[in-house]
Amino acid sequence: MQLGERIKQIRKTNQMNQREFADRIGVSQGTLSDIERGNGFPSYETIFALKKAFRCDLNWLIDEELDSVPDNELFAVNVSEQEIALIQLLRTLPELEKDEFHQIAKIKAKKNNIGYPN
Repeated sequence: MQLGERIKQIRKTNQMNQREFADRIGVSQGTLSDIERGNGFPSYETIFALKKAFRCDLNWLIDEELDSVPDNELFAVNVSEQEIALIQLLRTLPELEKDEFHQIAKIKAKKNNIGYPN
C-alpha cells in the first residue's frame, strides 16, 4: 500500500472528510487530495503532524513493504456515538457558547476529580 493510501486509511478510520483532516495536519484540502491520489508527497512536517495527531507508526506509514498495521497502531480513534454527537453539537455552536460549553466541562471534570486539559 502506498503512502497516500495509508493516509486516506487513517482519515477514513477517523471518519473525517478531507477538509477536517487537512486542517488537523496543517495542509490544504487540495494538497491532501493530491497526496491521497499519489500525485504529491507530504513534507516532513506533515508526516510528523500525522504522527502527533493520530499516533501513527512512522515505519508503517512510509514503508510500502509493510503490509499489515502494527499491533500497537493507534490511529483508529475510538469514539462513542454520544461523543460524536457532542462533537457535532460543539462544532455548530457560536464561539461564545463554545467557551461556555468548555467552562461547564471543566466544572464537571473538577467535580468528578478528572484531570482536564486547559
